[in-house]
Parts: sequence; structure tokens; C-alpha cells
Amino acid sequence: MKLYIKPIAFFLLSAAVPLSAFCQDAISPEIVITGTSEKAVEPLVSKRLKTSDTASLLKNEPGVALATGGGVSSLPIVHGLGDDRLIIYVDGMCLTSACANHMNPPLSYIAPSNVSRIGVKAGVSPVSYGGDNIGGTIHVESDEPVFAQQGEGTKGSGRVSTYYRSVNQSTGAAFSGAVANSNLSFGVTGSIDHAKDYKDGHGNTVTSTYYESRNLGATLALKGDTSLLTLKAGHQSIPNEGFVNQWMDLVDNNASYINIGYKDSFSWGKLDAKAFWENTYHRMDSGQDKLAIPAVQTGMTYMPMETRGIDLGYSLKTEIPFAEKNILRLGNEFHRFTLNDSWPPVAGSNMMSPNTFVNINDGRRDRYSVFAEWESKISKEVTTILGVRDELVQMNTGSVQGYNMMYAADANAFNAQAHARNDNNLDITALARFEPASNADYEVGYARKTRSPNLYERYAWSTSFMSAGMINWVGDGNAYVGNLNLKQEVANTVSLSADWHDNARKNWELKVTPYYTYVNDYIDVDVLTLKSTGNTLQFANHDARIYGLDVSGKVGVWDNGSFGHGELSGTLGYVHGHNSDTGSSLYHMMPLNGNLTLEQRVSRWTNALELQLVGDKTEVDALRKEPTTPGFALLNLRTAYQYKNLRLDVGITNLFNRFYYLPLGGINYDHNLANLRLTPFESVAGQGRSFNVGLTQTF
Repeated sequence: MKLYIKPIAFFLLSAAVPLSAFCQDAISPEIVITGTSEKAVEPLVSKRLKTSDTASLLKNEPGVALATGGGVSSLPIVHGLGDDRLIIYVDGMCLTSACANHMNPPLSYIAPSNVSRIGVKAGVSPVSYGGDNIGGTIHVESDEPVFAQQGEGTKGSGRVSTYYRSVNQSTGAAFSGAVANSNLSFGVTGSIDHAKDYKDGHGNTVTSTYYESRNLGATLALKGDTSLLTLKAGHQSIPNEGFVNQWMDLVDNNASYINIGYKDSFSWGKLDAKAFWENTYHRMDSGQDKLAIPAVQTGMTYMPMETRGIDLGYSLKTEIPFAEKNILRLGNEFHRFTLNDSWPPVAGSNMMSPNTFVNINDGRRDRYSVFAEWESKISKEVTTILGVRDELVQMNTGSVQGYNMMYAADANAFNAQAHARNDNNLDITALARFEPASNADYEVGYARKTRSPNLYERYAWSTSFMSAGMINWVGDGNAYVGNLNLKQEVANTVSLSADWHDNARKNWELKVTPYYTYVNDYIDVDVLTLKSTGNTLQFANHDARIYGLDVSGKVGVWDNGSFGHGELSGTLGYVHGHNSDTGSSLYHMMPLNGNLTLEQRVSRWTNALELQLVGDKTEVDALRKEPTTPGFALLNLRTAYQYKNLRLDVGITNLFNRFYYLPLGGINYDHNLANLRLTPFESVAGQGRSFNVGLTQTF
């Protein structure tokens, strides 16, 4: 038996973490998760068993945390920056949350069963990867169209899968199928996911955590000698989804999209063109669990809200080799997001009638972008990337109104002001990669990234706690008011990455990435009204600092015929963020956390023991009444058996049924309503023990 225990193994035992794959080009370090990679500690096929939330596929990856939302709608956070501070592309479509509570974030529009690859790049990301962000980029891709080989005729392929999770009686099924010859391909996908409320480690039901999601999609592709033309279309329906940390729940969400892509290679280089349109109808109201709370039944029962959001845009990108070992990337992008958000009157209510409450009227946010990026192989050991992106962001909205004269002062004050705002945003990225030997590489990078406010941050106008309380995507029980005078956020980030490994990157690896970000005009909050049951806060610019450290690694621990191959992998993450003006902690900073995974691959079996560790959350935002949470440790088991094209996955999460609070879960708003809005707020408890089983057949 060969032992691959290296001196770093002792360090990995206490502070290691899995990195799914490594980008081997000059571009900054990237987390890449795929469905088929043998290098992945836990590929997508196993991750899908645990969750119906696509964002949760990134759980336990270095530098990534999740702000808990609904069952299919959590919000990823990268190096302490999340939600709209990240730019997220789904098959090249830049999507926007069309909801005052961000119940339909970009990653909610693709089911985990349809994901073939996720790439995450933190703050120092090349300008070619996207603008309008200060935290990084996330690119999610579905399966590429399949084609037959020349002379093979027509062939078909497909996949069906199903699963069950005991903690919330979650069930689901998915299918995909394609028929193709060597030039033409047609494929379809579909999925349905359904779950009841989950139970915590004490066996108590955590209400408003139910969900149901349905997705359908089709792809038509035409391949030439060097070109690929794709047309994708799809529809999503979420008939209900509870949000335990929000005042309202999702009671209907319907979205449709069309996505056209064209790629080709020419003598001068490569062309990548894309155009898309996505239309969302979204409704919020009190869901079934909130309506069952006696305190709600005797007070405000209904508050319907209706939103329509449309994303449309295009991108043109070229890659032009020149001189020797130099690449020039040029691009032009346009993205428009339009939003109408209105709340129908409630019959018999003095506060919510007789008019429709117009929250956002014909809101528009247009981005016009151009970028240039130069990649140069200076020597065998050194590669550099320099990039500049310029964006014009134009925003505007129309006049508003309240339910009645009670809201007239705020509405009149807002309507009397000019609403149009133009931001000119400049991004700069400089990266250098140094590979002095086959077993080590280093990367240093600097980025200046800019993000303009979203429509709600600028244009939410009412200071009434009831209506301002609907503007809340952080799940903290407070009320938020927009600010027409907000400036764009400008982040200056420096990061260093050191990666040591064996020559083949097979037996051991250790990667360390410290980073530091200073944000001018970070969009935080100022207080308008302090209350014991929740504050009324207005978005405001402050300076902020964020710094942290990611550590990841793996080491082979055995390799023989009887016991197969054994590997220990792990991650360690630390992030600290605070408001430089007030000295307070930034909201939703993940405490010290890590995980260790011991995996065995033998014959057709893959077995793993996973330990998740999270420290005490003591650095909290007092202004938002953010609760502290104690640390916890969870143990998970999983095994998979592959027989030809049939795969069986079985797992147990939270093996010992530990009770714990989610450090980024926000408050349990249902509990708060049931206890007559008493404070302090209780955090949302995490899921108890769950027995999970999944079956996947490919053909």
C-alpha cells in the first residue's frame, strides 16, 4: 500500500478544505464544480441529492457562504459580498431579482438537475467575466447540446432521476433527453421539486420552509464546421414557496425565457455572441403557515403584491491572438432590466385601500458596457492579464402613489424630485501568475470594481413601517427606504494566492488565498426610526473594509487494491467586514468555518464521511438587530454505487440530529409574529437529521 501522507497532512487535518477543480490558465483562481469531474471531491450528482436549491450546490466551497431564503432561493455570498454585489449568469443570461424581497434570485431560475457546471470567481476577476459587481462572478451552465459523430446517423440520449429527503418529505424527479445527428440537435429538460416544512434538531417544525418548483426547457442547436448556433427556451413555475425570515411568502412565480447563442472560429480569432429575453410575473402574500398564526388572523391577514420584471440584453465578445503568446479580448454588452411593482388594495382595510399602492412605476435600469483585456505570456513562468471595462448605467422610474392619503406626503415628496440617474463606472483588473516549478504556482491580483444601486435601493419611497417592511431581502425584520442620492459602490481589492501540489495535482495540494477589499460608498444604512419591533432604515453610502482568508487542500491517505483510494480534503474560511464610518460589523458576515471530508473510492463505490464546522457568530450588526449564533459541528455520511448507467446515491445529513441556528439565516419571522412581535428576534434553526436517497439512470 502506498502512503501519500506529506508533512502538510497535519495542517490539513486541522485547517483544510476541498477545492473542486483548478483553473489551469492565467485567469484568477476559480471554483469549478461539474457533474462529471473525477477531481471533484463531491461532484454535482452527489450534491443534488441534498438540495433543490441551485445556490446550495456551492455550499462548503472556499470563500462561499449562503444567506438563507426560501427552499429554492438562497443567496450566495462570496468573500462577504453577496446578492446584487455579485453578477450571476445563467447560460449567459444576466438575470435580476424581480421582487422587493429577492425571492426570485438568478440562481432560482435553473434547477439543480439541469446544472452541468458552476464557475465562481471572487473579487479579483477579469473584466471579461462581467461588470456591475464588487464581489465576483458566478457562471452557471446547463448541459451542452449533444451531436452524433460524422457517419453515425441519428442518435438519442437521456437521463432520468428521482430523490427523497426525510427531513421535509421532499420528493422530486427530473428528466432530460436529446436526439441529434452530426449537425442538428434537439433536447428537452424538465423537473419538479416539492417539499413540506422541515424539522430542526429538536424535532420542531420550522414553518414557512415549504416549496414547489417546476421547470421545463428545450434546446435546438445547429453545428457547422467551426460554428455553433443554439436556441434555448424555457418556463418556470413556482406556485408556492415559504419564507420563514420574511413578512410575506411567494404565492406565485412564473418566468419564461428565450436565449440565442452563436460561437465561431475565424482566421483572426473567436467570436461569442448572445442575446436573451426573460419575463417574470411574481406575486407575494401571506402563505399558508402565516395565515394559520392566530396573531395574524386577528390582524393583517392579506397584503397582495404583484411584480413584473423583464431582463433583456446581448453580448458580443471576441478573442484575438496576436504577436506570440498574446491574446486580446474585446467586448460590448447591453443589459436592460425593467420593473413594475404594485400592491392591489385590500377590501375592508383602512390602511391598504382604496387605491393600488405603486411601489416602483416603470422602473428601468440600463447598462451599456465595453471592455478590453490583454493576456500575455511574458515567459514560461509568468503570465499577466490587464483589463479595463467602462459601463454607463442609466436608471429612471415614474410617479408613485400610496393606498390612501396616509402615504401622500412621502409620495408627493418623491414625485416632486427628478428620478433619472446616470453612473459612469470604471473597472480595472491586473493579474500576474507565476509558475516557478511544476509543483507550485502563485497569483497576485488587484481589481477596481464598481456597482450601481439596484432599483429598490434608489427608488423605494415610503417611510411607513408597514410598506417599508416589504423592502427587505436580508431577512432581518427591519424596514428599508430607498435613497435617490446614492452613489455607486467602488471596491478596491487585492488578493494573493499560493498553490502547492504534486506535479500531477493528484496526491496532495494546499492552497492559501488571503484578500483585502476597501469599498468606497458601500451601500449600508442610516436610521430613520428606532423601534423595539424593528427599525426603519434608509440605504446610505458608507466606507467599508472586508478582509479574510481561504485555505483549501487535499491529501491521499491510502491507495491499494482492497481498500481502493482514500483522500482527505478540507476547507477553512474566515472573513471580517466592518463599516469604517461607524465601526460596526457589516451584516451577514460568515463566522470562522471549515469542513473535512474523508472519501473512499473502491470498485463501483464512492463513500464519504463529512464534518462541517462553524464557529460562534459574535460579530453582528446591532443596527439591524442581527442575532448572535453559537457554533456547531455536523456530521454527514454519503455513499454512491455506479452500475453501468445506473447510479444510486444514499446519504444522511446531520447524522446526530444536532440542533443549531443558521448564522446567515436571518430571523424567524413566523416565530416573531406568533409571539406578538416580541424581541429579541430568534434566529432560524437549521435542518435536523435527514435520510436521503436518489436514483439516476442515463441512456
